[in-house]
Amino acid sequence: MNLPPLSSSAHARERRTHQMPAAVLDGAPRPPRSCLDRGTRSSTTSPEMEALRRRVWREQGVASLAIDDLTDPWLRQAIQNEATRRWGPRNAGGRDHGR
Repeated sequence: MNLPPLSSSAHARERRTHQMPAAVLDGAPRPPRSCLDRGTRSSTTSPEMEALRRRVWREQGVASLAIDDLTDPWLRQAIQNEATRRWGPRNAGGRDHGR
């Protein structure tokens, strides 16, 4: 069975419908594309995060430390106090339910 060739607009519409979710109306604008789209990125692994921390420390002088990784209680409290003074209290796991 030979079908007539699709016009350029029909061909583009057919190609678009294969890429878009079914809930989008035909002819509607496509959603914006971004390299920051969470659906296309895998989560950052622990070694990748460590490499990022090392790089930002060496290039910008910014230290990124996980509070739970600090074993010295005095140092941990001093860093928590300074971070709270600068940026406010943190939401530790959502325990306060937005209060």
